Amino acid sequence: RITIPEIKNHPWFLKNLPVELMEAGGSWQTNDVNNPSQSVDEVLSIIQEARKPLNIPKIGGLLSGSNMDLDDFDADIDLEDIDTFGDFVCPPL
Repeated sequence: RITIPEIKNHPWFLKNLPVELMEAGGSWQTNDVNNPSQSVDEVLSIIQEARKPLNIPKIGGLLSGSNMDLDDFDADIDLEDIDTFGDFVCPPL
């Protein structure tokens, strides 16, 4: 059976592989817990930024978190503009 190190060295695996992953110190080979890629302060600032609420602009009261029910849209339709003869015509196939 082929091993993981043999797979990683196989030409099929190495084809179109980014250069930073082919080098000995590539990112897929380094998992040093004592030398993280980001500092604790950077991680905490990212978390604080993610916790901030979004400022969504209000556009005429629609879709802005207002209490408008979707059924209210149907009530706004002017039924006088709709012809209702009771006939239903299918388009030709």
